[in-house]
Amino acid sequence: MTNLELQAYRRFLMLKVSEASEYIGKTDINTWHDWENGIKPIPEFVGKAMQELKKIRNEKINIIINSINDRIGSNTIRYFMTYEEFKKVNLDLDVIQWRLHQSIATELYFRGLEKLC
Repeated sequence: MTNLELQAYRRFLMLKVSEASEYIGKTDINTWHDWENGIKPIPEFVGKAMQELKKIRNEKINIIINSINDRIGSNTIRYFMTYEEFKKVNLDLDVIQWRLHQSIATELYFRGLEKLC
């Protein structure tokens, strides 16, 4: 994974540098910035983790899209403005799962498939 790809993945997944460095890279913010700026090589485990999150995201989107026609009523997806709001409903999920959910909700909204609530 290149430095530009790493930054694109992070932004696509709606992760802040602080979140990505802590939860994905298990490192400090400065090191993550060095990876994104091409100063230091990106560890293989970081690239694999980002690709895995993209895969999970795509799988979840496909599940939602496939279920839309089977729903009764309006299609809405919850958009949690803060991790604290998300955590109240999803006790076992972490910051990465919250950001993944937000990324999915945003895409479905902009595709016109879901309304945000």
